[in-house]
Amino acid sequence: MKRVLLTVAVALLLPGMLVAANPSAGVFFDGFLTYDPTPMTNFKGQLYIVQDTYYVTAIEYALYTPTDPGHTQLFLMGVTYPENHVLEMGDPWGGHSITYFPPLTGYPNGYDLLCTYTFMTAVPCSEMEKGTYPGYPIVVGPHPVTGELRGTYAPNAELFDIDGLTSLLCAEIAVEPSSWGAIKSID
Repeated sequence: MKRVLLTVAVALLLPGMLVAANPSAGVFFDGFLTYDPTPMTNFKGQLYIVQDTYYVTAIEYALYTPTDPGHTQLFLMGVTYPENHVLEMGDPWGGHSITYFPPLTGYPNGYDLLCTYTFMTAVPCSEMEKGTYPGYPIVVGPHPVTGELRGTYAPNAELFDIDGLTSLLCAEIAVEPSSWGAIKSID
């Protein structure tokens, strides 16, 4: 009897634990979370959401650079959006909200492009302030007004939480770059 109850409990709890994982959002450089930029040269970073559960209609977030909160070494030169974006408010450094229609589904690869940034660094990697981090981190974090990193999904604009990823510029230590394959294999 105990064995039957344990089997039933595991059968009911396991699917719930597997579904409980939040979608994640991060800034990727050519599919990787690390990049070594050339100073005074524009480079692209793409904000992606990794998920295939929701029909995403909006996201609210902010970009943070913990070792350079005033953004004196990394400049955001511009933001471009996919064709299905409807409205954007704010800016990535101070709090950014973007809406989409038709919704983002993650189909067929399990991720969607939220926006593309054009960045530029002012100094070479050897001079960038890195503090105790292995590189210059760019963190996708909560919107400063709401304190939340979240999205909404169709059809009723219900909220869901998102886990923010950290990208590294000028990584000084040997790190194994994270690619889409590595992220998708987390499931």
